[in-house]
Amino acid sequence: MCISKRIKQLRIEKKLSQVQFSKQLEVSQASVSQYENGTRNPDTTFLTKVCERFYINLNWLLTGTGSMFQELIPVDAGILEDTIRLPISAEIAAGEPCEVYLDEPLGWVNIPRALLAFPPPYLVFRVTGRSMEPHILHGDIVICSQTYPAPHELSGKIMAFRTHEGITLKKLMLDDKNRVTWLMPINHEFNPMPYDEDGEELVMIGLLDIAIRSFNRE
Repeated sequence: MCISKRIKQLRIEKKLSQVQFSKQLEVSQASVSQYENGTRNPDTTFLTKVCERFYINLNWLLTGTGSMFQELIPVDAGILEDTIRLPISAEIAAGEPCEVYLDEPLGWVNIPRALLAFPPPYLVFRVTGRSMEPHILHGDIVICSQTYPAPHELSGKIMAFRTHEGITLKKLMLDDKNRVTWLMPINHEFNPMPYDEDGEELVMIGLLDIAIRSFNRE
């Protein structure tokens, strides 16, 4: 089943007409019709709205894997008793690299240690840009571990990199056939970047551990 059929399946599951569905997602009924019949590919803005409005599992929407709806995992309140306070060091680009400002933190986050899967030390950044949509959005806070395996073990992982222009967030992809490593955006509107682990232009500095997103802060 392709993404167009999953969009239609979701609409039917929610018992909405195309007109009702389009109004809730702030798009035209014609756009919904095109998405459902496969004559037009949905953009990342639409996919993000679908997931946020109907609590849809993005992995299911994109690939058909997993359950349709997001699954809430019960969390033991005891994890709040052991937290770590981390400085937001700088902005990190989801697009063109951001210039780094490390003289003073942009802010602080308190995070339960139990939610962090990878060991310290950590780097914390505020995301700016759209190249990692719909997985990571502009304004998200990302926590990256500076303890990670060698690059050949990290294919498919989202990493932080330092460049001569600043820092950026990209997915590391190994192309064994062509013996090339790429830094890939998730948003298809942006271009990939070649990566040489022995080069000086791009230096790996962290493995994405967790992303924090705020709502209703306007």
